[in-house]
Amino acid sequence: MQKHQSAGRSHPLQPSSRATRPHGGPRLGRPAAVLGLSAALVLTATGCFGDSRPAPQETATDLAGAISSGDYSTVSLTPDSGDVPEQLTEALADLEDVDRTVTVASAEVDGEDNDRATATLTVDWQLDGGDTEADADADAEAGASSSDAAEASADDEASAGTGSERTWSYRTTAEMQWDEESQEWLVELAPETVVPQLAEGGTVSLTSVPAERGSILDGAGEELMMERDVAVLGLDKSHLEADDPEALSEAARQVAEIAGVDEDAFVTQAEAAGEKAFVQAITVRDNGDTEIPTDQLLAVPGGRVLEDTAVLAPTRAFARDVLGTYGEPNAEQVEASDGALEAGVEVGLSGLQASWEDHLAGLPGVQITIDNPDQPDAGESGPDSSSSPSATAAATPTAGADTEETDGPVFSTDPVPGQDLTSTLNRRVQEEAEAVVAASDVPAGLVALRPSDGQVLAAASGPEGWPVAVSGSYAPGSTFKVVTALAMLRSGTAPGDMVQCPETLNVGGMVVGNYDDYPDASVGEIPFSEAFAESCNTVFVGAHEEVSAADEAEAAEALGLTTEPVTGLDSAFLGSVPDDSTGTEHAANLFGQGVVEASPLGMATVAASVAAGQTVRPLFVTDPTVEAPAAPESGVTAEESELLQTLMSGVVETGTAEMLQDVPGAPVLAKTGTAEFVADGEDLAHTWLVAIHGDLAVALFFNVGLGGGHDNGPVVRDFLTAVEELIPSEG
Repeated sequence: MQKHQSAGRSHPLQPSSRATRPHGGPRLGRPAAVLGLSAALVLTATGCFGDSRPAPQETATDLAGAISSGDYSTVSLTPDSGDVPEQLTEALADLEDVDRTVTVASAEVDGEDNDRATATLTVDWQLDGGDTEADADADAEAGASSSDAAEASADDEASAGTGSERTWSYRTTAEMQWDEESQEWLVELAPETVVPQLAEGGTVSLTSVPAERGSILDGAGEELMMERDVAVLGLDKSHLEADDPEALSEAARQVAEIAGVDEDAFVTQAEAAGEKAFVQAITVRDNGDTEIPTDQLLAVPGGRVLEDTAVLAPTRAFARDVLGTYGEPNAEQVEASDGALEAGVEVGLSGLQASWEDHLAGLPGVQITIDNPDQPDAGESGPDSSSSPSATAAATPTAGADTEETDGPVFSTDPVPGQDLTSTLNRRVQEEAEAVVAASDVPAGLVALRPSDGQVLAAASGPEGWPVAVSGSYAPGSTFKVVTALAMLRSGTAPGDMVQCPETLNVGGMVVGNYDDYPDASVGEIPFSEAFAESCNTVFVGAHEEVSAADEAEAAEALGLTTEPVTGLDSAFLGSVPDDSTGTEHAANLFGQGVVEASPLGMATVAASVAAGQTVRPLFVTDPTVEAPAAPESGVTAEESELLQTLMSGVVETGTAEMLQDVPGAPVLAKTGTAEFVADGEDLAHTWLVAIHGDLAVALFFNVGLGGGHDNGPVVRDFLTAVEELIPSEG
């Protein structure tokens, strides 16, 4: 196989192209940053020709402004300099969006010829492109080298200031000629006036050196998402005759068939690609477990298998909602990003990869080279300055001097590697969660988190393309009765109080009944604890007058169900509970229908808060530290949690989740739920179950099912039994 080099990530500078802005940062501008002569500068030549002739510093300042802005229309030039501004625009195209500051160090009339003057300018190109987390480290590393370089060149009249690690700084000189007719100084502008060693027809190239991306680790510090070997299957058009479209079409169809991709789409893709292009069909893991059809592809004209690496999780599905994806954005993602993403630039696209892009990405290195193709003895060359920016500047000859060019960049910095990110995920618990959703015939999501610290141990969704677990938004059904129960407890209802559970209840024309197979023995006057265990809808709907929408929203927040969570994962959604619902909407909200919404992550958080005796804030990242907001003033108390735990224990002991009695270890506490919805005219139901088992809170959601106890109960039983061997619930 041949080694395939994928384009490095361009943050903040795009390789072999012009500078680009950093993702999530401001656009790089070109302010006309000009610093004039310092107060200490003495223009001794001024008095040599009287007050009638202006000193050259004004022209030097105009030139500095022109170099900074790229607009030379404000500078008076000699006739021989006529097309140089256009040359400079082309030569510096890679740097057109890079901030620059130009300082006039001196502007003096020649002591022997009053019609000649020389300006010395300091040019600083700020190549950082905006702040990232790696900048601070880079600047800290630069401190010593910049200071050392400055000290070494302190006596050099033409040396530059120290600058930062990512500032290309140099001094250059500009020759000026007095024009008696126009009574002004004219600048003899040449490419080397702006960039020493740049000749006519030359270009300045700015490229980046990709930084090594940090890995995402699990809670034990083992790598989860990192660079892994892959094989890229595709068609190399350079091995086909350019004028034989039939051969191209046939080869493309054969490659597509072997790769298992859509044949017509791949043929279209191949026809649209350049004559020498490699057209990628599919990328597969090269881990020894995947059979790669190398011999079959090589038998096809132009068929190729290239070796590469990609940032991947252990499996394609593994914690995909949480870890996210990394790669080049597609056209739709670029369009929807409002300029944050760029075609062809690899970046974190979702999950933690996107939330922690700056932390993981590091800072690419920078290289600036000068290419003078019209000079027979010059190539891409310039003094080697990789040691420090000031060393580069000190070595840069003044414009107009004889120069001896050497191969290598005129300026370079080393890339700063990205930093690892430690997630809260437990690899083995995650694998058990993945097995649950993989076995489901309908979209499903399972979340398991630790109530004692809020760390999310597992979050699995399926099938691919359904981010159910951490960002899904669904009616939570009767699992939401945990929230309503807290509101009712706060309004004065106790677990042993008698409440009315009629078969149906009419609220403003909305008739609410209990689920099919609701036990007849639990109809009528029953204890509130029994109503919770058997999930009597009419009891909870009947509380719409004693529990206001604001009370319900406050109870939801007390149990961690907040609309703007701080979890370390930007895409996380917990729930939405309005505080202003009225009438039938408010009544429906109380048993998890209406307009209340939650994700499996949100309902697992509710269960975790009950288990912990305080409001739990779920977390996906431990290093760096994520500062979660403090618990609300109305947060659930230990006493309230004990009452809710009592209610949830009844669900397992005598209610709708008796199958959880079979789970080994500590007793399981639970609440089942079913939420009706209509799709394409068909009455369907989401099914839910939340459970507490020792220091573990779990929520399982199925998009379609019969009931939480019927569908989710056995699955949660098996999941908790498997996890008991990994994380004992007792002891």
